[in-house]
Amino acid sequence: MSARRVVVLTLGFAVAAVGAFVVLDRFGGTDRFADLPGDADVRLRGHFTQAQVTALAGLPQAAAAECATTLYGVTVYGAPEVLRETTVITAVQSPSLRHTTVRQGQYPAADAQVLVDAQTAQRYGIPIGRKLNLQRAGHSVPATVVGVADRPGDLAAGASAAVLALPAGGVSRLDGGAPCDEVAVQLRRRSEATAFQKAARGVLGADPGVTYDESLRGHV
Repeated sequence: MSARRVVVLTLGFAVAAVGAFVVLDRFGGTDRFADLPGDADVRLRGHFTQAQVTALAGLPQAAAAECATTLYGVTVYGAPEVLRETTVITAVQSPSLRHTTVRQGQYPAADAQVLVDAQTAQRYGIPIGRKLNLQRAGHSVPATVVGVADRPGDLAAGASAAVLALPAGGVSRLDGGAPCDEVAVQLRRRSEATAFQKAARGVLGADPGVTYDESLRGHV
């Protein structure tokens, strides 16, 4: 193989690698399409204020849009045993965007209310009405168990790790008031996915990381 051809091939691979990096970086380091939980059509990743989340929910293409931050490494006190490395998901208001279904009790209606996954509730004997204290990185949130729910199947939590669902206000306090890092969106029509992304850019002033649900292949 000639030296010139080697150089050309090397440059070609380099360009392809850079191109792949740009695509992954633009979409928050994730694939462009994924099986999103619930009826979510779009997942945005970045740093979003509550005002921005509200504005996204108000876009004409959005049927629902809510902060859906997930926190890892939470320690939970108040159960018969201390629950370490707990995953806390955001309990969103829109049923279409929820990760999980309640089997006993009710969905959280206030920031001091929490769901426990059924596997954890059974294993540790955590009843509805139990008062827990969630702690992470020096921040603490007290919450009362109001329901037991299916364990979300889309999380990377270990088999023995607990999964709790806490409303957005409680998640924000547990995260030290950090901006929302993920927004789940349900579109009114799948054909409006591209229009929504353009409108979201207008709200945010930049392109966020975007992942579309698998069902939107061919629509964007």
